[in-house]
Amino acid sequence: MTFSMTPGSLRLLLAVLLFCTYAQASEPAAITVFDERVRVSPGQLMLLEDEDGALSYQQAVAAWQNGRFAAAQADNLNLGITASAYWARLQIDNPTPTSRRLILSHDYAPTDDVRLYTGPGPDNIRVAGDSAILPDSSKRSRVAAFELELPPESSQVVYLRVATESNLNIELSLWPPVQYQQHEQLISLFYGVLFGGVAVTVLYLLFAAQLAREPNALLLAAYLTSYGLYLAFLNGFPSLWLPGALLAYMNILHIASLGLLFGFGALFYRRYLQLAAKHIWADRFVALLQWLGFAVILYGVLPYSIIGAILLLVTGIGPLFTIGFAFYLWYRREPHASVFALGWTIAHLGSLLGTLRVAGVLPNTDLILHLPALGCAIAFACFTWSIAHRLSVERVYAYTDFLTGLANRRLLSTQGEMEYDRARRYGHPLSVVLLDVDHFKTVNDTWGHAFGDRVLRRLAEHCQNESRTSDLVIRLGGEEFAILLVETPIAEARKIAERVRRVQMSEKLEGREITVSLGISELLPDDRGIEDLLRRADAAMYRAKEAGRNRVELQMEGDGAH
Repeated sequence: MTFSMTPGSLRLLLAVLLFCTYAQASEPAAITVFDERVRVSPGQLMLLEDEDGALSYQQAVAAWQNGRFAAAQADNLNLGITASAYWARLQIDNPTPTSRRLILSHDYAPTDDVRLYTGPGPDNIRVAGDSAILPDSSKRSRVAAFELELPPESSQVVYLRVATESNLNIELSLWPPVQYQQHEQLISLFYGVLFGGVAVTVLYLLFAAQLAREPNALLLAAYLTSYGLYLAFLNGFPSLWLPGALLAYMNILHIASLGLLFGFGALFYRRYLQLAAKHIWADRFVALLQWLGFAVILYGVLPYSIIGAILLLVTGIGPLFTIGFAFYLWYRREPHASVFALGWTIAHLGSLLGTLRVAGVLPNTDLILHLPALGCAIAFACFTWSIAHRLSVERVYAYTDFLTGLANRRLLSTQGEMEYDRARRYGHPLSVVLLDVDHFKTVNDTWGHAFGDRVLRRLAEHCQNESRTSDLVIRLGGEEFAILLVETPIAEARKIAERVRRVQMSEKLEGREITVSLGISELLPDDRGIEDLLRRADAAMYRAKEAGRNRVELQMEGDGAH
């Protein structure tokens, strides 16, 4: 049997094959409803770019029928920054014998206007978005979300129109309502804890800035506040908080928070690492990044091309430089650079990935979207610990004598008054021992200042060894020392002073005998502060010197009278 075809039959067969091939390629896969979240994949979407943003629903349907919709990209529904609106067509199947309620969500929160069309006519249009004007009865949500109900064993086609001035994407999910609510509650809880932590940390930093006069703490508070605002805009929370009159300015406020973040971040970077004093060229470049960051606040005033170039430099090139330079300073063993470099890297890794995401290079996955929040939590823990550690170290330096490691006169003034008040309140004894190295100028002139420093360090050790852990040993300055003896009467103080004198006299440093003279005072009923005890102890110490040195003298009536 011979099979033959006419030319007309061949042309018809080819046309049918081409039509079937086209239909199979152009018809997206349907989305089947399950009992858990279903992410809409690129293969389930057909997209239409609306360059003027003027297409109506009827025109979009006609465009679909005319084959003008195109398949979505194979692995990325992030379209980057674009002035166009986009239409998406979805077919949702319910194969079950029962009706199904579901939530269709647009997963990128800072999107201006998202519209769902289930058919022609105003009753089949629903509007959402962080700056969209909603009907009075509508309740705003963090992300654009629409409730649908599918009859048993049915299929529904919906059209979605997305338009925004920021990053545009068609990241969609279908949820069972209960699971969607649980997800949103979890997100709200996570960010509630994060924002609460930000608020507490900012208050701590403001307190530290006021108490310790630490400008770095104030700058970190401003940086952290800006970071919190940026995260809030990134995740759609301001659309729930702001009054309706400000919703039209949502994008301006969002970009402004980004500008404040990078402006204050660069300023904090410069001041914390002291670039102006140590690395002038780096300081000038970071200062440029700082002012460019603040210039982003003028979004809406400056041309978009200029703002785009600034954002590329500030959010792309800037973090690469500052991260690299922070690690360079760590390598150079600059003070506090190690923790700072780690915190800065974590904080700005999210920024770099976010820049790639906004540009459409990376998809809007949950990890990338929420990475800045995770980075914020970890980075600012590093920064705050570093500030606290720095304040602690500076406080130690402020109250410590560099040569001997003892407390200095500043600490005696503060702690001495505290001990004076406590002794007065509870009726406890309080004594002070003052001691001075005999002929110390001669020691320096004869054997050199290096030997004199050794004498002072050894005397400091003797004072600490012979006193108790509850006592405070102080180097007042030069060769003069003091011991604040809490809950100690003068008779007990004399025993401690004698031990110090004997140990110092018995130690012959390099065969040279170095002695000390000591004076002791005790709290009296008419004393008005710790200075009264110091004056009497000083007078007793000078009597010891006048009496031949290398001896202990006690306070006498009239010593240090005021």
